[in-house]
Amino acid sequence: MCTRFFPQSALTLVAVSTIAIAMVGRPVATRKMEEPSIKSMGNMKMGPMPAHIQPAGRLVSSQVAMRIIASADREGKVVRHGRRKTLMFKGKLAKISFIAVQPGFPDQTFELHKLVDPTITVHAGARVKVLLLNMDYGPGMYHGLVIGKTAPPYHMMVAIPVKHQLMLMPLIAPRSAKSIRRAKYYVEQTSFTAPHAPGVYYYICQMPMHAKAGMYGKFIVRK
Repeated sequence: MCTRFFPQSALTLVAVSTIAIAMVGRPVATRKMEEPSIKSMGNMKMGPMPAHIQPAGRLVSSQVAMRIIASADREGKVVRHGRRKTLMFKGKLAKISFIAVQPGFPDQTFELHKLVDPTITVHAGARVKVLLLNMDYGPGMYHGLVIGKTAPPYHMMVAIPVKHQLMLMPLIAPRSAKSIRRAKYYVEQTSFTAPHAPGVYYYICQMPMHAKAGMYGKFIVRK
C-alpha cells in the first residue's frame, strides 16, 4: 500500500482540484464514497479524497486482472542497453498495459512486462492503445496516467495539461479489498496517435506527490 503524502496547507483544495482536472467530463456521483482518514509521514500529510466522485474506468474481477497482467507481460519486446532495459513496441499499432503498483512490486511505480517504470519506445505515427489497471490498495490510492514533455524532477503537483500532452488517463480508484483474490479492480483504456516526429516524452501519474516519489518513466517516439 502506498504511503506518500502532501502538505496539510493544500489539503482539500489540492485534492479536489486535482481530481476535477483529471476527471473532466465525468458526472459527480450521488453515492458517497468512504473518506479515508488523514495519515502522516514525517512532516508530510495527505488529506481526505473528495467524498463525491464518480470513479473512472470499469470494475473487473481478480481473474480478469490477472489475465490483463499476463497479456501485459507479452506486450512489446524487452531490449537491454547495458544494465538498462527498454520495452520496445514495433509496427503501426502498439498495445501498452500499465499496471499501477502491481502486488509484489515497489509502491509508487508502474509495472510493464514485469519491469518497473521502464523506458518505452514506439514508432512515430503509430496508433497507441493504452490500458491502466490500478492494483494499489489503501485510502486515496488513486492513480492516473498522462504522457507529455514535462520532464523530472517533479514537484508536489504535476500541472495538467502537461507540456506537449499526448494523452491523459483519468484517476481511477484503488482495489476494493486488501485480499488480492477477493478484490475488484478498476481498469481504464484510451488511445492516441504518436507524433510523426521523433522525440522524448514522459509517462507520469498525476496524483499529487506520486510523480515526485518516482511514479514516471520515459516514453520515446522513434523513427
